[in-house]
Amino acid sequence: MPSSRLTSAAITSQSGMSFPPPFLCGLGAWLRRGLAALRWLGSKAQRSVRRLGLPGVEKTNAWTIWYNELYRSLGERALQFGQPGERMPELILHDLEGNHQHLSRCWDKQPALLVTMSLSCGQTRRHVQALRRLSQRFEQNINTVIIYVKESHPIDAASPYADRIWVTTKNEIAGIRCAQPRTIEERVALAQQLKRRFRLSNSMLIDALDDRAWRAFGRAPNVAILVHPDGRIALKQGWFEPQEMTRAITAPWKNLLVSDDYRMSHPR
Repeated sequence: MPSSRLTSAAITSQSGMSFPPPFLCGLGAWLRRGLAALRWLGSKAQRSVRRLGLPGVEKTNAWTIWYNELYRSLGERALQFGQPGERMPELILHDLEGNHQHLSRCWDKQPALLVTMSLSCGQTRRHVQALRRLSQRFEQNINTVIIYVKESHPIDAASPYADRIWVTTKNEIAGIRCAQPRTIEERVALAQQLKRRFRLSNSMLIDALDDRAWRAFGRAPNVAILVHPDGRIALKQGWFEPQEMTRAITAPWKNLLVSDDYRMSHPR
């Protein structure tokens, strides 16, 4: 019987199973994710200990307070920019091919729902499937557009929301490690990755490198704006809440979304 060999083409175990080199490359990534998952479980265990009233969890409790305050303040800050009834700004952004596109084209023919997202944002990934379902449900009435903005948790720069590098455990578990784009091509590539990862069919626009949409919408990571066909804001959320947005869309059209001129020119 021939002796076992280790070649550059494959690694063969005693059971006869072959493991090609890509398997070894992927193994390291899975091990890193496993370690991140263990850290996440450890953090969860700490929270359980805190509920039991045991000592040694002051740091975790302080972090939770800090995070909740940050979440609240970001939502409130976003709502200070653009009130219902005000007109949306005209911005020139990019499509997935890198071409310039006017933001106003989103609501040119029907109402639009704009939601800012980025791959490294945990809230984006939490609600992206709900956005897809909402988009499919109302595709005859609403033009749903994802506005891809700056990364919330880049690995190579301070988070725009914490003034320090803040790579979350959830991102590590999911294998998401995004650098903050320095070219529009890099930001487009991340938007395409988000689209592929969650099998999105929504239209997407990519913010310019000067972050004009991010700033105009309130400098927050996951803002949602419902826009009349005439460009007026119908509803704005500092954090995208799918259920609330669904209720707003299904409210009487004459009171929320469609102007008199629009109804006259588009009879139902």
